[in-house]
Amino acid sequence: MTQQPTFITWQPVLTDHQAFTYEALSLQAKTPLLAYVLTMEDATRRAQGWQDTQVESIERRLVPERGGLLYCYRKMREHRQDVHLFASAFQNLKMLYCLLLAVLFRVEFYIISEPYSPIAQGYFSNKLGVRERLKAALRPFLYKVYMTLLKRRMSGIFSISSKAVEQYSSSGVTRNKLFPFGYFVPSIEARIPNHKRTEALKVVFVGALIARKGVDLIIEAVARSKAPVTLDIYGPGDASLFASDSDRVFFRGTIPFGMTQKIIATYDVLVLPSRYDGWGVVVNEALCAGVPVICSDQVGARALVERYGAGVVFDANNPNALESIINALYADPARLPAMRAATLHAAAAIQPDVAAAYMLAVLHAPPQSKATIASPWYPEQSLP
Repeated sequence: MTQQPTFITWQPVLTDHQAFTYEALSLQAKTPLLAYVLTMEDATRRAQGWQDTQVESIERRLVPERGGLLYCYRKMREHRQDVHLFASAFQNLKMLYCLLLAVLFRVEFYIISEPYSPIAQGYFSNKLGVRERLKAALRPFLYKVYMTLLKRRMSGIFSISSKAVEQYSSSGVTRNKLFPFGYFVPSIEARIPNHKRTEALKVVFVGALIARKGVDLIIEAVARSKAPVTLDIYGPGDASLFASDSDRVFFRGTIPFGMTQKIIATYDVLVLPSRYDGWGVVVNEALCAGVPVICSDQVGARALVERYGAGVVFDANNPNALESIINALYADPARLPAMRAATLHAAAAIQPDVAAAYMLAVLHAPPQSKATIASPWYPEQSLP
């Protein structure tokens, strides 16, 4: 009997964003999954309150600092008959080297990728300098170079957001190799039954306190709103950069790891007004907790909001859009309960086992049929 190929993932660090999906993939395929990582924990995310992955079923092997290139060469050669998944594939030179090894050994490999950021504002900080502007300007060119080297040999890209599909298509990847995907975390807290709104509309923001996340936009919208509304802001960063004289805006610090869904469940709506967000896992967390989402059209996870009608997506370039939505939600008491009901269907569809089933169907399909497998989370009209 022919042995099932092992799944091999290569990535800078393994986080719960993908680990739960990998675990479900391994269980459904009845084959092991082995993760090669450059670090066990990311220092930047650790500083933001993240902890090591909760998934213990996946064996992680640390690529050594000394002799790492030779180590990767030997492991790629050892796993020539296995299926390889590259996440955050273009984050650094070592990951690019591993991709080129996959091409050299002609292994079957896929990339799992967010879109690249089209703006100069930092991923993890408020830094905005010449270097950041130059990197933003060069990214489209660099990705075309990457795809020129890889597109013929790779089996496809699990594209995290419709923006990623658009960017990779523009970089020369044929549509039959682009599989719309996302990040997925499990529901871990009970939904609050018979949630009733108080006199004020309770709004919550969860995320890093940086300009890219649009913290200033939600603060301004709440401050200007004529409706009775309160805003609680959770996340790491310097709150003084976004100080507000409004008596309706409160900075609550960071949420203890693993408690996000429980905290969000006590609010009427979550707002993620990002100027750019490759995905935005807090959208998943809110939907799993039964809370509707207002997000900008620059958030990758907007697909979930649109697909299930579990919130509202606004134009990030319209300075009055967010305030208008908040006012409209308060003025129409029936609207929020309807969106809250829609989160039940959304939560069921965004569990890691559903993501793993889609991924497995793509992996097992013949090359000419992979793109015909419908992605569960995207309205067809949202894809380029």
